Amino acid sequence: MIYLDYQATTPLADEVAELVDSAGRRFWANPSSPHMAGMRSQEAIEGARRKMVRLLGCRPRELFFTSGATEANNWVISMVPASPEHHIVTTSIEHKSMLDACRAFQRGGGDLTVLPVDNNGFVSPGDVERAIKPTTRLVSVMAANNEIGSVQPITDIAAVTAGAGVPLHSDATQAIGYLIEDLTEFPADLISFSSHKLYGPKGIGALYISDKFQTSNKGVPSLLHGGGQEGGKRPGTQNLPAIVGFAKALELSRSGLTAERSRVIQLKNMFLDLLRSHHPDIVANSPEKLCLPNCLNIRIPGMDAGELMSAVPQVAISAGSACNSNDQQPSHVLIAIGLSADEARSSLRIGFGRATTPEEASDAAMAISAAVSRMRAS
Repeated sequence: MIYLDYQATTPLADEVAELVDSAGRRFWANPSSPHMAGMRSQEAIEGARRKMVRLLGCRPRELFFTSGATEANNWVISMVPASPEHHIVTTSIEHKSMLDACRAFQRGGGDLTVLPVDNNGFVSPGDVERAIKPTTRLVSVMAANNEIGSVQPITDIAAVTAGAGVPLHSDATQAIGYLIEDLTEFPADLISFSSHKLYGPKGIGALYISDKFQTSNKGVPSLLHGGGQEGGKRPGTQNLPAIVGFAKALELSRSGLTAERSRVIQLKNMFLDLLRSHHPDIVANSPEKLCLPNCLNIRIPGMDAGELMSAVPQVAISAGSACNSNDQQPSHVLIAIGLSADEARSSLRIGFGRATTPEEASDAAMAISAAVSRMRAS
């Protein structure tokens, strides 16, 4: 199989897998237990946290471990009580975990504005500014889209929200591994991200909550009720092996980052050029500029994406977000950028990653091209 679905998830790095296994064997005691074995487990967690904050440029008290970015996104929305006096602004191409949480906020009585995007998937900072009201309590704009790869103008949006005194949240799940190296250079007050998009274990993520946000809100509202873990804000026995693996995965993502960005861009361009050499009518839904280096979304006129994927079982690709794989509705992201339902259903997402070779990219393009030719001829 040629795996080209890196936006959905990444394979566990060997070094991470070894560390996760070792940590599970060495630090099996409950980190909250008062005895020596428990304290060793707690130190392993805090050591991982210290490693991550060094890499991210933040403080230990600003980083909270969660079960993933979905939980972190829901936590952020839960910080705004649902009432007509509280307003949230977000965009039409957010991950479903954000949009669904915002819709729940709205059903509970909250005031919600969902901003449109242009044909390349970009939200206008001007639209953000116009949407902010005196009652606005949060603006949430993802760093980079998980389906088409659009990289949002977060710096410009942050200038707008800061000027209005409104906290900015960003789902940076797709961006941490390729675009964001230092959180001090990424001006959001709250940032969600996840391990399994970084070649780390599943079931572990994080929410960065800035000191500024914590101070202005007189602390952090708790996600759950229970024990005192994660400063009492996200209680429950921590997933120690996954946390340790998360830190290692983040560390590995920093090694050769510039070269890897360049490499996957070259793979993406080669793949698209090869496809278009056989089928010139193929359209890129992803923006040419300001796009995730490894993300490509294409539209093949007249093709049904599901049927095409079945015709190339040796190539692992998708027709949209993995969270919507059982949903028969067209991608909300593709509809938001102006595609018709039929155009959205003829679109494929291809993601390149560390293990992708030029030969695999070429073979995948040829396999898809041949399948398109067969289906068009039938």
